[in-house]
Amino acid sequence: MTIKKLIIFIPSLLAIFPSFSLYSANIDVANVPFFIFLLSLFIIGLAVLFVFLVFRVLLKNYSKAAILTTLLVFTIFYYGYFFRATQRVYLGSRHWMTIPLWGLMFIIVGSYILLTKKKLDDAFKIIGIFGFFLFIVSFSFFLIDGFKDNHQQNQNVTFPNKMDRVSLDSVNSILGYVPDLYYIVPDGYANSNVLEEFFGYDNSEFISYLKSKKFTIVNNSESNYCETLFSMPATLNMEYGETLIQNFLSSPRAERKELLEYNRTADLFKNLGYKYISISSENTAFSGEYADEKFGSSMFFRLLISPTIFNPLLMKPKQDILGAFDAFKKVLIINEPKFVLVHILSPHAPYVFGPNGENVGINYGAENSLNDMKLYLGQLEFINSELEKTVDTILKNSAHTPIIIIQSDHGVLLLNSYEMQTIKDGRLKNFSAYLLPEKIKGSMGITVDPPYTNINTFRFIFDRYFGTNFGLLENRKFYSDSCEK
Repeated sequence: MTIKKLIIFIPSLLAIFPSFSLYSANIDVANVPFFIFLLSLFIIGLAVLFVFLVFRVLLKNYSKAAILTTLLVFTIFYYGYFFRATQRVYLGSRHWMTIPLWGLMFIIVGSYILLTKKKLDDAFKIIGIFGFFLFIVSFSFFLIDGFKDNHQQNQNVTFPNKMDRVSLDSVNSILGYVPDLYYIVPDGYANSNVLEEFFGYDNSEFISYLKSKKFTIVNNSESNYCETLFSMPATLNMEYGETLIQNFLSSPRAERKELLEYNRTADLFKNLGYKYISISSENTAFSGEYADEKFGSSMFFRLLISPTIFNPLLMKPKQDILGAFDAFKKVLIINEPKFVLVHILSPHAPYVFGPNGENVGINYGAENSLNDMKLYLGQLEFINSELEKTVDTILKNSAHTPIIIIQSDHGVLLLNSYEMQTIKDGRLKNFSAYLLPEKIKGSMGITVDPPYTNINTFRFIFDRYFGTNFGLLENRKFYSDSCEK
């Protein structure tokens, strides 16, 4: 077979590259058998090859058919890269703005290819070499990652404070029963003081509801990190990231994600005999791969569709968020001690809910534009109502008072018009509320007041209810430029 004939497969390779690359980057949490994913990519590749053959027959020009097929592939399968690039230039970028622009570029370039009298053999060869090189590099990285131990990072983690030997009997002696624990993380939920000062929003109705259910509200709550995959790994491993891995703030996303998936808190609960259950409305940050039972959206669908122009048409963030809240009903029928870790990608963007759950479209962008701030508040109000329903459902179906912690991973991104220090402070001021059962008389423990920083959340819980002696870490805060995106 000649080189020219081999190059006809380049459009197919270019079509599967974005999804293959995304799979490689998320292989540790993809939860999709590789052969099934590979079969899906093979079908896509065959479809692209068929399109090329159709163009070849219609145009009667080998090079034009290949280049036009490649252009069509870029239009369909590389739109996601273009959209993210426009967001870096203009944070208010929306799909309804970028799709017509992207389509117009396809029409202009495609028209030139069809109408030109020039030979395009050289351009065809360049595209072939580029496409082949791109895929080989991607596949090489995939093979290298495949030889790594999936859990190598966590095996190298050292924890200065080891957990004392604890049994469910000792837990029962402290509280009088073994409590279920629900850790609910509404992503990007801002501190009430921030909402009032910078958004002019009074969150007292939700706060009053929680207090009526005997929650303790941490008014000065702060996250130690400004982004999910910094904050949650540190919180759930009960150590600052710099203690867990070197150069934590500049570490690869995959390493931080692994620290979150295989976190120490879940491991301790499992060793105690708890069932670890995960609920996630979005799998790229947290999928609950290590959980005994997990509920969440399909990673398979996301890996295939996310880079394509079909993503804004087929994505379903509303259903994913509602499905996550609905999963609590299934969790509650599990009749054994359980640790439930919940990550809800809301009130963080995308903004898909109005205050009463009404449809507002799918609005991406940062919270630091005036319109997005309004959308953020509307979504926050809806999440409040869903959290209230969830708490009611948990309490109604619990024989004993559970431990419920509603704690956001970080705060909100304020307008660029504020001083940088104000923006940093706002981003780190998160929401924290604890429902804490009363300990039985005579039991010894630490202070009743919960900590005001995320890093100490589970140190406090384990010391108070599980007889450990972790103690609390000194409060430290970290901020990185990535938090402004």
